[in-house]
Amino acid sequence: MKSVYVNELLMGDDVCDLFAIRTVDFKEYSGGKMIVLELVDRTGRIKGILWDGSLELLRDLKAGDIYKIHGTVTTYKNENQITVGRVEHCDDFDLNDFLPGGDYSYEELEGRLDKSIAEIGDPDYNGLLKNLFSNRELKKSFLNGVGGKLWHHNYIGGLAEHSLAMFDICKDYCRLYKELDKDLLLTGAIVHDIGKTRTYSLISAIDYTSEGRLLGHIVMGDEIIRTVIGAIGKFPEEKALKLRHLILSHQGTLEQASPVLPMMPESIALYAADLLDSKLAAFRRIRKKEKRPGVEWSNYVNLLNTHLYFGSEEE
Repeated sequence: MKSVYVNELLMGDDVCDLFAIRTVDFKEYSGGKMIVLELVDRTGRIKGILWDGSLELLRDLKAGDIYKIHGTVTTYKNENQITVGRVEHCDDFDLNDFLPGGDYSYEELEGRLDKSIAEIGDPDYNGLLKNLFSNRELKKSFLNGVGGKLWHHNYIGGLAEHSLAMFDICKDYCRLYKELDKDLLLTGAIVHDIGKTRTYSLISAIDYTSEGRLLGHIVMGDEIIRTVIGAIGKFPEEKALKLRHLILSHQGTLEQASPVLPMMPESIALYAADLLDSKLAAFRRIRKKEKRPGVEWSNYVNLLNTHLYFGSEEE
């Protein structure tokens, strides 16, 4: 566990703590060669300098990994940096020290997930979900996972928070629209983004895995569900087809990377719920970042091709 964070470091502090290495640079200067590190945690970034750099040490430093940094906080051009004396690779760390978290704990999200699965009355869909999340690593990845890299729910627990919010939205849809197959739609809400458990790497920053970048979360989500259905053995073919369609069409348009368009009432509802929850989450993120006294509008939001209105009232 970390004991001190970047935003707490002061000139002259001795440092013996965990940091993620974001970048590694090898430079020559008048006195020899040095290694310049960008060190990060959830509160910010600070430069780290190894004045006696060597190619051997350079090969041992991997961007994205966590290291225990021994050194002292110094100042250069009015900015703090760490003069590093020793570096140790570390495999035992708390992910929450390096990535932002949401409003719900792991245990709260797990409880909500288990309760939601219990609400699925159809034995086939219920059994599929129980089989899926009996994989401890996948369940952990789902509960710790992120909804995206930048746009929405981009924090630890964001994937589960988003999926479970959609579950609640879809329950409301089912009360309003009797033509919806409730258990199919609610199952789709839980698993629509299951491919994101393999899309993102979460060590010192949110980034794409090679698989995630090359295949995308929709294709991988369909693959995960097909594998689970295959393991079950006698899962009804029609139900499998409908659930796979929900996963493959949930982003609504071909331009948004859905391989197919929504073609059933449940897939239309799932797309609407996904659009609503993701855009409102993005609005909350932008508002939290940019809203301050006297500011009524956000900066231009490229993904929406517009500005967002915060309102004129003071808070």
